[in-house]
Amino acid sequence: MTSKHWTLVGGAVACLKPVILAGLAGVFLSGLAHATQRDLAFPGYSGFLNVPSATVLSRGQADVQYSDQALNTRDSSDGYGYYNNVSGTFGIFPNVEVGGRLTWEKTHCNGYTESDCGIRDLSANLKIQAPFIPEDWFTLAAGVQDLGGETDDFESVYLVAGKTLGPVELALGYGDPKTQPRYLDGAFGAVSYRPLPWLNLMAEHDSQDVRLGVGASSPQGWLPYGLQVKAKLLAYDEGDSDNGRNFFLVGVSLPFGNAPSKQRLQPKPVESAALSAPVESSFAARTPANVVDLGKAAAHTLGQQLVTAGYDRVSVASEGNTLHVQWENNIYVRDERDAIVDVAKRVRAAAGTHATARLTLLNQNIPVAERTVILRDDRANAEDAVETGSDGSEVKARDAIESDTNKSGAIEARLSAGGINHGEAEERREVSKLYAIASQFAPATVFSKPRQWDFEGSYGPTWKPRITLSPTISSGVATEYGVWDASVGVSAETAVSLWTGALASATYNAEIYATEDFEKGGVFYNERQRTDLIEAEVQQTVKLHPQLYTSFHAGRYAVDWDGLLNETLLLTPNGRHSLGYLGGTFRHSDYDNVERDQMLARYSYYNPQLDTQFDVYGGQFFAEDTGFRVDSRFWFGDYALTLSYKNTDAEFISLGWVIPLTPTKTKQFRYTQIRGNADWNYSVQTRINEDQNLTAFGGAAIVRSANPIQYLYLNRGRLPN
Repeated sequence: MTSKHWTLVGGAVACLKPVILAGLAGVFLSGLAHATQRDLAFPGYSGFLNVPSATVLSRGQADVQYSDQALNTRDSSDGYGYYNNVSGTFGIFPNVEVGGRLTWEKTHCNGYTESDCGIRDLSANLKIQAPFIPEDWFTLAAGVQDLGGETDDFESVYLVAGKTLGPVELALGYGDPKTQPRYLDGAFGAVSYRPLPWLNLMAEHDSQDVRLGVGASSPQGWLPYGLQVKAKLLAYDEGDSDNGRNFFLVGVSLPFGNAPSKQRLQPKPVESAALSAPVESSFAARTPANVVDLGKAAAHTLGQQLVTAGYDRVSVASEGNTLHVQWENNIYVRDERDAIVDVAKRVRAAAGTHATARLTLLNQNIPVAERTVILRDDRANAEDAVETGSDGSEVKARDAIESDTNKSGAIEARLSAGGINHGEAEERREVSKLYAIASQFAPATVFSKPRQWDFEGSYGPTWKPRITLSPTISSGVATEYGVWDASVGVSAETAVSLWTGALASATYNAEIYATEDFEKGGVFYNERQRTDLIEAEVQQTVKLHPQLYTSFHAGRYAVDWDGLLNETLLLTPNGRHSLGYLGGTFRHSDYDNVERDQMLARYSYYNPQLDTQFDVYGGQFFAEDTGFRVDSRFWFGDYALTLSYKNTDAEFISLGWVIPLTPTKTKQFRYTQIRGNADWNYSVQTRINEDQNLTAFGGAAIVRSANPIQYLYLNRGRLPN
């Protein structure tokens, strides 16, 4: 570093020295600590101006921003310029953030026919904070910018350590970019001071330039839904790169999803003493006749209430002190566990003389998940509760009930702090009284004997048509033809339940908008949204074992292909791991001699603590390219972020999101149901590890039913958890 640089650094530090000392004095004298607010730097990762911080965005935090700064390394223009930048970064795990960045100069410019289109690049960022280091020691993070990129515009790796001292945050690190010289090319450092929680003064040396700037955000709690508006301004810039430039960024930060509002029945395992206790004789054998009659009356009343609430295929039976309830959910379509909570509350209110309830969730009249819930919260009654299993065995529930004191105190604390309103507090008080002492796949299979029910009913006929509406988008982002080209359509899927495990469905799509490159004669015309019948099929699913499903499909797929499909799924008892097969044979509807085969193995993993899924596919895909792909979902309530990696004829990575386009509770009519897509997803994809970043819509395509086993029966792979 030249003496000029050291002089600039020394001057910057001298200017900030009184501010830093005042801040440190305030911290140590007053004992007050500022919570570190994490926001984005200009390049799109969490940090200062150009320098990354040693922390990552909090899990569930989503930041999106626009800035006018980019370092152009193309066309012999090695310097900063005023270009368009859109960045989005998400905290997907504790200590992990991922993001994407789109940079461009001219929005409408064909890079193959025009020579002055300037920079246009889509890149991905990844940063990981080292776990297990107490934050009152220091923080350490490593990151990759422009992951796998081949145009080398922003590719770099870096390591950074940091320390927070009250309102002052320090960072020191080392970077290694692929294109030199540029920021993060060697040692870098930064310091920030927050005199107020919403105001941030920053100074940094990004290895090339000394930069001073200011950041501001709307105070937390001023805007609804946890939203914050953020902005930064580069006020001073001096060094090896272009000097005297002023850049800005503006963005929003919000908690992604609705996970804090979700309610669950938490499993409460039966204590070992209770499990080892002698098994009592059947409760029913020693129950007076009038109590039995009261139990059956309660079963009939509950069944009527569930039907009135909109549930289908409702069956209720009273056996001893256990109430057996099974139902099919078509109203809580975002997450079927919401239906389990709703039914559990209704069962508790109508419990009558019953001490426990066995709740069984159906899909297409196939039992898929089961909860055993204690209905009485007094210990004396719980000690006498005897639960009759599907195999006729009896298990005591003694000592399975825990005190509500701690949970109620937490609810009241959140209510007084304004974290929840009175209505939510009342619901949480109710749910806190419900304990699931067993959570498992429903044991009934195709070979099981049917139970005798005291009540059977449904909200309208089970064959009612259910119509799901959804937007459909094909897009090209940051290609040589433009910044964003798209073909947009609207699809309507109509599904009819025929009998147990049998479903007929058809999906029609209509294109409503297309940019020039997706129109006839355009380069992306073959990838457009077709106005046509996209899929029509009949499927039959059979449950051979509580953890083994197989499904057979026949029909029209991917617009032009007639074929047969089989999907088979084997799960572990807790549902966290599964092995599957998805294969099919297809023939083109217009050309008899054009055939394709698809043969894929799949491994799936679900972590309920992190609410995260991974699906790994390997084999021969629909276009008969071979290789593998990895799909992941990071759930935040009913919303999710998606990451995918494909490796067949080429390599692709994509970042996307899942947004439900229907209310938490969907209305249905007696003879039909119209709803939005509860699992609508959109992703942005880029090609990696190629000498040329050629335009492509990606390989590893999978043809599957619109209603696969994981989605139709297992709550998108999240049951029985």
